[in-house]
Amino acid sequence: MSDKGNFNVKELKKLRQISFRDTKIEVNPEDEIKAEEQEISFEERERQAELERYEADSIHRKKLILWATTLVSIWLGAVIIILLSVGFNIIKLSDTVMATLLGTTTLNVLGLMAIVLKDLFKGRDK
Repeated sequence: MSDKGNFNVKELKKLRQISFRDTKIEVNPEDEIKAEEQEISFEERERQAELERYEADSIHRKKLILWATTLVSIWLGAVIIILLSVGFNIIKLSDTVMATLLGTTTLNVLGLMAIVLKDLFKGRDK
């Protein structure tokens, strides 16, 4: 049997079954009330913990959105600068390098945004 602080309704029901068989053990109505109050208290703490976790997740998601948006913006800005530099003959890059740069940039931007958006809009999965 658990200590008094962890007493719950299931244990009370077990005690009640034992008390019907053994007349030496009695369960008072006050014990039932205390067990129900402890069960309600536990459920309230569980709900509070769930709300705190949801709030922390929301804060982390906001930071993730800011990070991803900043990273993508800087990356795209750098690619635009490189493209303009090549266009104005400031730097010279081969066609293969340009195609690779544009291809990887596109994949990185789309992949990162897909990951962020998938996390944000989970729908009814959770």
